[in-house]
Amino acid sequence: MAVSDQSMLRSDIFFSIALAGGAAAVRLSPRMAAAAAAPIRITPQEHSVALVALGCPKNTVDAEVMLGDLQRHGLRVVREPENADIVVVNTCAFVEDAKRESVAAIVDAARLKADRSSRVRGLYVTGCMAQRYAEELADELPEVDAVVGFESYADIPSHVLATLSTSDADDTEPGLDSAAERASVLVGAATVPFRPENDRFQLTAAHTAYLRVAEGCDHTCSFPCGQAPPAPPAGPVVVCDSDSSGDDSSSS
Repeated sequence: MAVSDQSMLRSDIFFSIALAGGAAAVRLSPRMAAAAAAPIRITPQEHSVALVALGCPKNTVDAEVMLGDLQRHGLRVVREPENADIVVVNTCAFVEDAKRESVAAIVDAARLKADRSSRVRGLYVTGCMAQRYAEELADELPEVDAVVGFESYADIPSHVLATLSTSDADDTEPGLDSAAERASVLVGAATVPFRPENDRFQLTAAHTAYLRVAEGCDHTCSFPCGQAPPAPPAGPVVVCDSDSSGDDSSSS
């Protein structure tokens, strides 16, 4: 199914989703399974990634860590999706307007991917909407390569590299249409262990950055944000450099 002028009709489907949602098992599409099994041949810095960051500061930190992971695996980070080989949409599902904004961003990226004149070859959906509505997103948006939940964020680079290594075949094999099959679903637990976050690609202004002090949420409210009870960090989350504190020996 390709993106059409009826995208708004498709997006409306998501707002009839019941609030009850659960985590999905990891399930690869046939195309992604074949890509994962094939040798990966990627020239460092040859390909690029853009991330559409939506939602709260937690999503911003997650996005920065994702971009840091992808950068370490040889991808260049660019700001505009139309200039990227891979687009990641980091969604929010906090309130109705946030879901609509997320769906609109996914549809915009899917339109870029469907345009043969565009360089976009891969589309990944992450964030709270992916965590909560993975199967619905995969059903309604087969243009998406994978819907990725919190537990699988660390695996994104390997899947992206596999997508890129096989994307040339899409242009050379007649009738090969990635939009003809259902998106992969890579969703597990909603609360995940802390990962190192010191080497991330900063999206905020140079003079400010968010610091994660907990993972998850302990508010038992009905907001469909996809968060589970918090997990404390396994170790220190703040590292101070004594050399940067200045020399106070002359102070009175």
